[in-house]
Formats: sequence, structure tokens, C-alpha cells
Amino acid sequence: MRSFFTYLSERCKWALKGIGGVCGGVSLIVGATLAVLLWFFPRWFHDHISDRMSAFVLGVVPLMAGASVFLVRWFVSSYPVYMQVRKTLETLSDKKKAERARAVQVCFERSAAILKEHHAVLLSFHALSRAEGHRLESNEEVAEVCDLIFGAGYDHPFEGISPGHVPEKDWVSFLKYVKHAPNINPEKGKDYLDAAERWREDHGYPSPPDDAGFVTLVARTLLRE
Repeated sequence: MRSFFTYLSERCKWALKGIGGVCGGVSLIVGATLAVLLWFFPRWFHDHISDRMSAFVLGVVPLMAGASVFLVRWFVSSYPVYMQVRKTLETLSDKKKAERARAVQVCFERSAAILKEHHAVLLSFHALSRAEGHRLESNEEVAEVCDLIFGAGYDHPFEGISPGHVPEKDWVSFLKYVKHAPNINPEKGKDYLDAAERWREDHGYPSPPDDAGFVTLVARTLLRE
């Protein structure tokens, strides 16, 4: 209900602005002023304007003209107000997209910096977790960061555990899970691999037909500990 009244208020504001709004407002003021004078000072009008109908027309015409201009502008205001609201929403949407693109870039840069410094002991998933990948808002954003990490020459963070254990649709949820679950340290070691196996079991996903990638990843992780 509040939004509806706000919408009506915006239409009224639009109807009152611009040259048309000014002309309509002036006509309303003139008409209202003459109507008040006619009501409170009938003798003055009788002395100066003998024809009562002329006095009536003198007050009503500008009043009706102003009201007509306002009503016409109010009725046609829906489209310009709609375009104004649409422009505002598009601006907010563009701002949101820019913020999310920046979040993806920052997460990638942090991950790459961590891998560059600790590449001998950390896997890409460890770096992504340390770079607060769980704060990303969607699987698409996680996928973008992972693609950037892979494109920079490092292993894909979900290599060996996706799609068999953690499908792409679960990536952001899995990052949040391993970050906040007790007794799991996703920033080093094989805890996240054990968590991926439990994730597959808890969600009822079938065992991957070829689990060689997962086994190899476990072996690589143990060698780095």
C-alpha cells in the first residue's frame, strides 16, 4: 500500500513540474483567488462587474483550465514515471553488477597471490578458501573465480571433487559448509576432501564411475602436508 501511494505521489509531482505544470498551477491559483474574492467580497464584484455570469466565468474558467491541465498531465504521467523508475532500477542493477564483478576480481587476485606465495604446500581450493570464496553470492561467481585461477596457470579449485562429489550447483554452498563446519579446516590439508566425500554421501549422489582424479588429489594433498 505504501508503494502504491508513493507511485501516486510521483505522478502528482511529475504533473506539477515543467511548463505545463506551472501554467496549470498558475491557473488554479488565479481561479481559486477569484473564487475566494467573489465569495467574501460580492459587493466589490457587483460594483465593478455588473454581469454576475461574467464574474462567475471570470473565476471558474481559470480554475477549470488549471484543473484540466493538471488532470491531463496526471493521466499521461504513468509512462514518464515508469521510465524514471526503470532508469533508477537499471542504475541500481548496473551498480550491483559492478560490485559483484569487483568481488570476483578481488577474490581471484587474493587466491592468485596466495598460490604464488605458497604454491608448493597449498592447493587451489585451499587458496580459494583463504581468499574468502565462501563470501561469493552465487555458483556463477565461484565458477568465474575458478576459471580465472585456472586461466592463470593453476589447478582448478574443484578439480578431483567436481562433478562427482560436489557438482557445480553446490559450489558456493560447499564453500560455506567447509568454512563454518566444526573440525574442518579447508585452508590446508585433506579436510576438504573428506568433507567432499561426506557431501556426496549426505546428498545421495552416486559414486563416480572413475574416481582416479579424487584418489590422485588425495595423494597429492598428503605429499604436501
